Amino acid sequence: MSGATSSTATVLRLREARNRMLEALGLGETYPVRDLPVPNERLTVAFNDIATIKIEISETGVDYGLRNKTGDAVGATVKGTGKSVALTTPPIRDDVTFTIHARAPNGREADLLTTAGVKVGLDLSLAAIVLPEDGPSPRILSYNTAITVRLPSSQDGVDYRLVRFVNGDPAHPDDVAAAAQDDVVSVGQAVRGTGGPIELASKPLQADTEIRIRATKTFDAALARPTQTNLLAIRLRIYVRANPDLSLAPEPGAIVDFLSVPKIRLAAAQGGVDYRAVLLRLPDTAFAQGAPPGPGLLAVPVPGQPDVMIRLPSLAAADPSAVPQGFALGADWQPGANADLRLILPQATADSVVAIAARKTHATGTTSFSSWIWLRQMLAVLVRPNPKPGLSVTVTLAGAATDGAMTIAGGQAGVYYTPRTAQPVPAVLPAYVHQGSPEDANVNKGIGQLELEVDFAVTRDGQPPLPPVVETGASAVGTSWTIGAMKAQSRVGIDLPNPAVITAVPAAQLTAALIDRGSIAHVMVPASAAADSYALFQETSADDIAIGAARDGNGQALDFASAAIANDMVLVLSATSKAAIPVRRRIRFPVAVRPDPTCPVRAGDAAVPAGNRAKILVDKTQTEMSYQLVAAGAPVGAAQPGNGDTLALLTDPISANTTFSITATRLNPPVATATLAATATVTLKQN
Repeated sequence: MSGATSSTATVLRLREARNRMLEALGLGETYPVRDLPVPNERLTVAFNDIATIKIEISETGVDYGLRNKTGDAVGATVKGTGKSVALTTPPIRDDVTFTIHARAPNGREADLLTTAGVKVGLDLSLAAIVLPEDGPSPRILSYNTAITVRLPSSQDGVDYRLVRFVNGDPAHPDDVAAAAQDDVVSVGQAVRGTGGPIELASKPLQADTEIRIRATKTFDAALARPTQTNLLAIRLRIYVRANPDLSLAPEPGAIVDFLSVPKIRLAAAQGGVDYRAVLLRLPDTAFAQGAPPGPGLLAVPVPGQPDVMIRLPSLAAADPSAVPQGFALGADWQPGANADLRLILPQATADSVVAIAARKTHATGTTSFSSWIWLRQMLAVLVRPNPKPGLSVTVTLAGAATDGAMTIAGGQAGVYYTPRTAQPVPAVLPAYVHQGSPEDANVNKGIGQLELEVDFAVTRDGQPPLPPVVETGASAVGTSWTIGAMKAQSRVGIDLPNPAVITAVPAAQLTAALIDRGSIAHVMVPASAAADSYALFQETSADDIAIGAARDGNGQALDFASAAIANDMVLVLSATSKAAIPVRRRIRFPVAVRPDPTCPVRAGDAAVPAGNRAKILVDKTQTEMSYQLVAAGAPVGAAQPGNGDTLALLTDPISANTTFSITATRLNPPVATATLAATATVTLKQN
């Protein structure tokens, strides 16, 4: 378009006012003002469409019209109003420049200095915006989200569609044949322009995309004009976050061996996206025992058991660019390559939930930025019990068989241990190993400590709990016990690879079953076995108390000495096998103590009136003994059991000076009696 520069609005109005005054005073006739502003923008129309040419600040009463290059008037004239007026062209078939002719009411005529050019073709300078208009910049969308593009001022009769070019702009964007190969992003048919605003809807977007808009004008066949097409100049850059719906699978499966190295397979991990695994060790509260499937629960099949129902944590408020509180890093960022990706986790030691974060880097041309998301799917990795849990077994031998009880010590916290053998035995309840409370290391949780959603198992009171004792029934020496281990919460189980074998103990004997008070007892192992470790204990109601250090067998005789023994007790010789599951075999040796003849004896009253009774006091009595008062070789009164302290024995009425002695006799086998060395004399008081 071309034309002279117009005057300012103020100057034009002053000149118009001047001309009207000249004519009103009869001083002369004036010509129309010629340097009126005629805006030239947006004068591109499709073939056979009309254009609108505006005259700004028209003169009141002046007729304006368009003339072609031959000077012929085209289109209708409009009368000036003092404001903007519009002239409509006839249908445009070729590029054309119009002259604007002005005729004043007095008949004076003139062409405006500015001409109006109209081009035939597609307007490629149209504006376009992504809705909502106030959306963020840069525009970041979730994966598989569609957009809507608005053209505020479309060309009437032109078809528009959204396209993209992954490998860069086409060499000939106006090539109609090549345009048929466009990667079309629009949904449905192209949208026809109306001269006003139109909206174009896209397909769901799955990758960062530069949206282009193709404009196409198709003519009626009768016009014999080729289709016109081209791309609007505007480029709309859309950034798309990573796909949150990748399919995840644990390898080799959801249940893995203790200390194995599991992997998480991400199917078709996206190129340009990095992935990271984080782990949450499952607390007991995460297991929904017996719950039906439902939202927020993950079911993990366990062979031979009901599905494990796990309450999944919520990551809605967690930043995927950081490791959430309570989680630990499982596998650091690894790049996807549009193929399966495997994230290698640490050695498996505890049941865990696995969450995957995705980080995508977006290039803007000059800089880059990243977006993060959590993948929707979470996985659980359940770990089988430790096959080498540091377990030990204790049995008490009574002859060639056990006494029917088995103590199971050590083991992995939170695990049931159940012994079984090929020989028929009564059903054996599992032994449960308590685990510490995560809130307080000094408190144990589980059965007998805190309520726990697991089945009944054998435990023992104490803090920490004492090793549980299960009833197996008498079991012959040589029996091999398989130990089944099962997680209390997940019910994932294995058989420990090594059995607990109850082997014989070489002959052992107590050198003396009856000893003097304060003496030392000896337990002899004539031919110790190198495969065993031996130790001597004192049996108590709670547990055995070690006497001295353990000693390895060497094929030779071993002599185990007790400490000084004051009262009856049971010594225990234990022989512990050096097997993968050590079996401690206990042999009980009751040790009896002879009466102590050194207990002090004294008269409560050294002299009493005739016919009165007296008390004979025995100090430091033994609880295993009964004490009998004796005078002149004959018992006096009934025998009384020792109380560990002073015992008072009542005499018959005293009629003469009498010396009393005391005999002490064991209450339980073996039989032993002794006369205390001390005596007590009671005399008659003289009147």
